[in-house]
Amino acid sequence: MSDECISLDSSEEPYLIRNLKGHKKPVTDISFSPSTTQFASGSEDHSLMVWNQSNVRSYSFCGHSDIITGVEFSSNGKLVATCSKDQTVRFWTPSVKGDTTSFKVHTSCVNCLSFSPDNSRLITGSNDKSIKVWDVSKKQFITSLLGHTSWVQSVKYSSCGSFIASCADDHSLRMWDINTGECTHKLGTANNNPTCIAIHSNNNHVAVAMNSGSVRVYDIRNEKLRQHYTLHEGATKCVAWHPTKNVLLSCGEDGNIRIVDVMEGRPILTLTGHTGSVNTCKFSTDGELLASGGDDQLVMVWKTNL
Repeated sequence: MSDECISLDSSEEPYLIRNLKGHKKPVTDISFSPSTTQFASGSEDHSLMVWNQSNVRSYSFCGHSDIITGVEFSSNGKLVATCSKDQTVRFWTPSVKGDTTSFKVHTSCVNCLSFSPDNSRLITGSNDKSIKVWDVSKKQFITSLLGHTSWVQSVKYSSCGSFIASCADDHSLRMWDINTGECTHKLGTANNNPTCIAIHSNNNHVAVAMNSGSVRVYDIRNEKLRQHYTLHEGATKCVAWHPTKNVLLSCGEDGNIRIVDVMEGRPILTLTGHTGSVNTCKFSTDGELLASGGDDQLVMVWKTNL
């Protein structure tokens, strides 16, 4: 991480620009398109919604038979992938037509998914304790990554495409060589279950959200805990890195969104607005916006001013 600190004056603090209603049950995940003109949200109501930034128009897509647990845009913006408790993944075209294809990927709830940087592969993690790698164009299974001994909660492809990170209810984080399928690093979390993992753009550091309400930052190279922040009362539900700055974003069961300057080593902002748990928070690809979704069924879009 570069030696960069973030300074804000009161006139530059983040502020809410959109408060969006559409889902009928809690919002579970959010993903921005690479152009930031659209973003997608998934919900416990089994629906995917695609929202347009330029106006309030949105598209609602149905197809899953159970809760949507994960949502991600491909890096070219042509597809949205969703995973669900119904054990399937669906690919959607983010347009009014909303073409979709579905395939079963696990024998239990699918909790998470992530595209490779070139969009050729998709990884999925499940309550069946496995991580699976899929060919996107052929919708075919490639291989399984085995080692976790409990439910896999979060998987992420590195921006370099050479490794993935995962965390599970077995109190561990793992790094995997995507070419060999070998687990190259295993980090324990001392009897605390991780809920979400995020890889820094330098591919050397990972941030992990914990069910204890904390966020931890690890150096992958030496497997050392670099920073530890207590940010939420109740579980931390999601963590994300700013795309260009050394800033962390987190949200939790306490209804708060926290922003942390990791170079200063301290939280710098708390955003409030949701009622109940905030389940997901993501920066846009240019870092100008962030979106959040919660148990209150709302999607909120914020101007970051970072």
